[in-house]
Amino acid sequence: MNNADAATLLTCTALASYLWYTSPTGSLFTPFWLGFICFICFKDEIRWTLEESVPWLSPLIAFCIFALCLFIYILRSRFFSGGSTAHHGIVHKYTEHHGDREQILKPLLFPARTAHTRFFPQKHSFSYSYLLVGIPVGWRGAIGSYLAVDLPSYSPPSWTERGGFWFSVNADDYLERGSNSPGLQEKLYSYLQTQGEAIDDYPYVYLVTAPRFLGYSFNPVSFWYLYDRRKELSAMILEVNNTFDERRLYFLKGSHGDTKDENATDPLPRKFKDTWAKDFHVSPFNSRKGSYVLNAEDPFSPSLSGTGMIDNNITLNSSKSHLKLVARVFSTEASSDPATLGYWTSLRFIAAWWWVGFVTFPRIVKEAGELFFRRKLHVWYRPEVLKDTIGRRPTNDEVKIESTFRNFLTYVVTNSKIEQPLCYISSIPSSSASETLYPESADSSNPSKEVIDFKITTPLFFARLARYSHISEFLSNEILTDDDKDRTFYTSHPRVLLQLFKDSSNILRPSSEHSLLSNGLRWRFLQWLRTNRSQKVVQSDVNKQQHTKSDIRHLSFSELDSFAMSLESPSGKAQYVGATTKILLSDIVAFGYPEILDAVKYVLKVLASYVVVYGMKDIWYMITGEWIIVPLA
Repeated sequence: MNNADAATLLTCTALASYLWYTSPTGSLFTPFWLGFICFICFKDEIRWTLEESVPWLSPLIAFCIFALCLFIYILRSRFFSGGSTAHHGIVHKYTEHHGDREQILKPLLFPARTAHTRFFPQKHSFSYSYLLVGIPVGWRGAIGSYLAVDLPSYSPPSWTERGGFWFSVNADDYLERGSNSPGLQEKLYSYLQTQGEAIDDYPYVYLVTAPRFLGYSFNPVSFWYLYDRRKELSAMILEVNNTFDERRLYFLKGSHGDTKDENATDPLPRKFKDTWAKDFHVSPFNSRKGSYVLNAEDPFSPSLSGTGMIDNNITLNSSKSHLKLVARVFSTEASSDPATLGYWTSLRFIAAWWWVGFVTFPRIVKEAGELFFRRKLHVWYRPEVLKDTIGRRPTNDEVKIESTFRNFLTYVVTNSKIEQPLCYISSIPSSSASETLYPESADSSNPSKEVIDFKITTPLFFARLARYSHISEFLSNEILTDDDKDRTFYTSHPRVLLQLFKDSSNILRPSSEHSLLSNGLRWRFLQWLRTNRSQKVVQSDVNKQQHTKSDIRHLSFSELDSFAMSLESPSGKAQYVGATTKILLSDIVAFGYPEILDAVKYVLKVLASYVVVYGMKDIWYMITGEWIIVPLA
């Protein structure tokens, strides 16, 4: 391939990438197919034009021209268009829950650094630049084209919304997961209620977090500062995210606890300190045991009139009280008000800080490699999250299986003989946060009966569920295990829940042969996968030896399969059987990773598009008698 060919490929790749970026979800394949056709069909024409008119054009020069044009477009859209005019302006009033109280705090930019020092079992230190944004919770709007906060139209983000602001903070990225969330303030109030806190006790809340830049962000930790009526820092929320897309929220009330006196004149200490147990897997080089100690400066002391400087220290102690790690994030210069930055000041700020968010994750990987290869630290494999932790985002297959499982659970509980209601809490963000199900025999108007809590802690539950022919067997294996590191759900009444699903096989067992004939070959293939996966190798927790376990009960379909065949809608059937078949097939040919099958499917589509394009060439020749392109050598 010569320079002109490479430049042509680069141009067409850029076009395909643009089409992919602007295409709606679900049409991922179309733009790549169009870009591929563009390159194949017009390759020789573009190459001839480039060779004749610009013989000096090389792939590097073509890329530089493309990057320069893109940069000029971004500068123009941000600094001259004024951002998104639909949300231009600043809001300075609380309008919900607090009447018409004047907004005291304002959005700020915090140039900062983050430093980590490990003391045990090996010493290791690093320090990097870091950019934080502070947002008064309850404030919504945009500051020119510089900063957007909690805009309702931001999710799902379109091309123009991604490109409308340099920095952005969106409610969907914080606290409980879920799209189309009402806003940061509303989500915060919901969380405080789950902690048994009165929202009126914290009239002023300030969020310090790593913002999105051009729609991208990797945010290890966010700090929520909660101020009482005396404008003193009385509580904090630490929102911790790990590299596995899991999240843990810690509500901290500080060393002064609940000893707040509304009539006191002496302010609370400027330092906020608290200690709590570690129960979240953050680093593969630390276990889930131990404790944290937070020492945080109040950035706006005294009484929300300070200059706004961040200085937070988090100390990790082992379960044996050994000092293991000290992490610190602190301001390196005075905070900046984005509303007062001029054009050139904004340009210099962007040039100095645009890259920081993109390199946060690579920096973590780099330091992890240092600890593993040079320091030889022990690696702790990731356990499944506990019930107070927010699990990772689900895959499309897990979402489809959850929809059928929710309907199945409703059907089973409604027709069961239990007398207690069941509270089902899903880990799928798009689903209802919780749903209380009542048996027909129970009195829903009688609230005195104890509720059975059934919380799915991670979407992995649904992928595992699809692999079992007996739901009760799956639940028994997870309930009876002594180690909670591999558990994917929590229930307050294990025995009742097990009996409920054991009885489900008697509630629903349709004529499989009739359902099989009426639903087609996909169900036959699913049946074949089920019957050929009866044996599996498991690990014994007692003697650490492998042994083979066989399912001696012949059952070609699970209870969930039977329910989907009999009672689900046509679209529900198609989604369920497709997702379940992919998971079972991946165990046979893809080492248990459905993502490998997705990659193979995509490659097959690309090959199919290649055949289609060259078929178009032959059809054109049959119609016109001449070639539209020169065949590739």
